Amino acid sequence: MKKVFFFFLILFISGNVFSQCPEPVTIVANPTNPVCKNTPVTFTATSASGISSYIWVVNGDTVGTGTSTTTSTNFAQVNVYVVTTNCPTDTVTATKFIVNTTLVADYNVIITECNQPVADIQILGITGNPIASEPYTYNLSGAGGDLGQQDLYPDIPIGSYPLVITDANGCVDTTWIVMTNLECPPPSPTEVITPNDDGINDMWIINNIQFYPDNEVYIFDRWGQRVYHKSEYDNLDGWQAKYVGTDMPVSTYYYVLKIKFEKSDDLVFKGPISVFR
Repeated sequence: MKKVFFFFLILFISGNVFSQCPEPVTIVANPTNPVCKNTPVTFTATSASGISSYIWVVNGDTVGTGTSTTTSTNFAQVNVYVVTTNCPTDTVTATKFIVNTTLVADYNVIITECNQPVADIQILGITGNPIASEPYTYNLSGAGGDLGQQDLYPDIPIGSYPLVITDANGCVDTTWIVMTNLECPPPSPTEVITPNDDGINDMWIINNIQFYPDNEVYIFDRWGQRVYHKSEYDNLDGWQAKYVGTDMPVSTYYYVLKIKFEKSDDLVFKGPISVFR
């Protein structure tokens, strides 16, 4: 874009006096800002002495050479390059921007359990500017179709969904709600413990159990007799190969670990525990 320098130049040619060059040019928009998103806006260039040629550019792309141009490009920057009637050798430019009304949802994806296929979506509020008007209405399009307007959408499959918002003026905008699964490593119980009170490997540890607090542990001896049971096993006060306060003999024992979920089927893990002293 050529920088325009304004200067006063008076030419006396054959008794004619020419006006200031280059001529000032303005852009008139219809409708005027602000407008709803996707609204067609027509731009017209005006000059005190008339325009002999036009080049219209929207967001860096040339879109026309007529007396006006129309675009519905949101937040567009519109430039016009013109040659005015009294200054045929000078190109003048003017710039106009589209100011769109925006509507944005504040939301929270509620995920409380690891590796779950669904989560809850909570709509916290709607904000709009610069001329958005309440009341706002909205509708979530989910995997099963339109879900209407709710403060809380429960058990929505993990994914991305559009929340279409409308204000009192009829302006429409969309917030994409992005849901991300809470991925956690699986529980990994140790297979060998040496409970000899040396402070090393004295307790049976379930690695990653902190991600699965709703759990239940059963331990059996080789004859199938249950020797231990605990809910919400957390590696803080776990099994040390004792039964009713008495040391269990060196042997192989067998655990059953149940992981409980609110939004999916429970998981069961089984395996051996070798005890050495």
